[in-house]
Amino acid sequence: MRSSLGLACLLCFITWMSLVQATHGPVSSCCLRWSTTMIQLDRIMNYTIQSEGICPIKAVVFQTQSGNRLCSDPNNRWAKRAMKKVNEKTKALLKVEQNEQGSASDNKPAVSTTPKKEPLKKGRTRKKVQRKRSRAVKRWQRRRG
Repeated sequence: MRSSLGLACLLCFITWMSLVQATHGPVSSCCLRWSTTMIQLDRIMNYTIQSEGICPIKAVVFQTQSGNRLCSDPNNRWAKRAMKKVNEKTKALLKVEQNEQGSASDNKPAVSTTPKKEPLKKGRTRKKVQRKRSRAVKRWQRRRG
């Protein structure tokens, strides 16, 4: 009788712990404190904002190229600059990707087949510029996984 009561208590405890874990998520993924480390902005791939509801502090969690996480104060000037840079980089890459997809899928009547050419910097050919853009998009896609 005692063993069945102990087993029932153990089962209830395990069920309760799994429910707590499922509703609140793993506590280990929360930032417990802010870091004062300022890495180069071009090494930041992505960021998420951690709210105070489940975790003890509000923070910005930056994901680096090497896979590390960096917790920062969302009111910090450096953190705001980093978020702005990531947003701009993401927008630019999405715009390039949309332009490439749009040009392949658009079936417009052939009015003029010659595209408007933008002026190139000295020493650059149009093929080099296109290769550089496509490499940047491929790098971004590999990093995003």
